Order: sequence, then structure tokens, then C-alpha cells
Amino acid sequence: MDALTNYLETLAHQVPLPLFAFIGSIIDEIIAIVPSPFVPLTSGSLIFSQGQGYMLMLLVALTGTIGKTVATLLTYYVSDKLEDYLTTSKLGKILGVDKHEIEKYGSYFDGTKRDEVIMVVLRALPFIPTLPVSVIAGLIKLNLWSFIITTFIGTYIRFMFYLIVAYEGVKKYEGLLDTLDATTTVFEITIVLTFCGWLFLFMRKRWDKIFGYFFKSKKKKK
Repeated sequence: MDALTNYLETLAHQVPLPLFAFIGSIIDEIIAIVPSPFVPLTSGSLIFSQGQGYMLMLLVALTGTIGKTVATLLTYYVSDKLEDYLTTSKLGKILGVDKHEIEKYGSYFDGTKRDEVIMVVLRALPFIPTLPVSVIAGLIKLNLWSFIITTFIGTYIRFMFYLIVAYEGVKKYEGLLDTLDATTTVFEITIVLTFCGWLFLFMRKRWDKIFGYFFKSKKKKK
């Protein structure tokens, strides 16, 4: 994991940020061991350190979203074709598929148009893992174009959230960084990750109550 994140950090300094966001998002989705926020948080901090603004941020979010959407198609296809094998075999464990998460999120889908709204919400919320959502979509055989469109919309919102958090976080603590004489990307990302980690744990513990309030699962309906 360390070797891969080090590679991605090096890549971020070697190629244009929109290209990094595209490549990094593909790697992030396919290789589950990479922390999901790493690519957008790195991009957001670098956008600020390079003296760029929200125009570049919009472009980076676009390319990152395209990369993520393309990568999710692989999971969708595998889930559609292999179905339950993915959740019970060693392949599922390698990919980081959690059977209990699949069952939990899958219980909110009922085969109606509401599924598209739920897909956007699940993709947009930063504390929801993306892999189980792709697996669920494949297992319930969600319409391909609905999958692509909802994934794109939700992922773009999610990517922009992380970019803004990183950008504004580094901006806010710029004076502190100057005082400590430690303006490296690693230190900047650490500050942002600490905040995001706290937010993730806070929301994760309350996720079932929050989501269940708006969308009752099929089990509850019965």
C-alpha cells in the first residue's frame, strides 16, 4: 500500500493534475487498498500550492470522475456476470468486497426509478465505499446507462467535495505551515486526512439512521 501511494504521490508531481486525477481514480477504484480520498485530496492540495483556482478544480473533478466511472464499469460487468461468486469467493476478498455491506446497501433498492436517486446519493456521500455500490448495481442488473449517469453525477459531487476540503484546508493552515517551515504535500494531506477521518467516523456511525430516515429498506417495508 505504501509503495502504491508513494507512486501516486510521485505521479502527481510528474504529470498535469487532470491526467493524475484520471489515472489515480482508475487505480483507486480497481485496487481497493488505496484510500479512496487520496487522489482528490492530493489534487486539491496541489491545486492550491500551484497557485491555481476553482477553474482547474472543476477540470480535475471532471477527469477524475471520468476515470472513476470508467473503472466502475469493470466491477459492474464482473458483478453482472459472476453474481454471487463475487461475494463468496477469494476474488471478492481480494477486491475488498464485504458481503454484509452488499446486503445492507442492496436492501434499499426496489427496482423502481427511486434506485437512480439512491445511486446518486450513495456515490456522492464521501463516507460510503464505492466498490459495494458498483457490485450492487451489477447484481440487481441496474440499467447500464442509468449506472453510468448516476455514477458520473454522484462521483463528481464527491470528488468536488474532497477537492474543496483539501484546497480550503491547506489555504486555512498556510500560515501554520509557513511557521513550521513544512510545506510539503505529505504534511498538507495529513492535516486534511485527519479532518476527513474524523468526519468519516462521525458520519459512518450514524449512517444507518441518517440514510434509513430518507430511504426505508425493502426489509423494513415488509
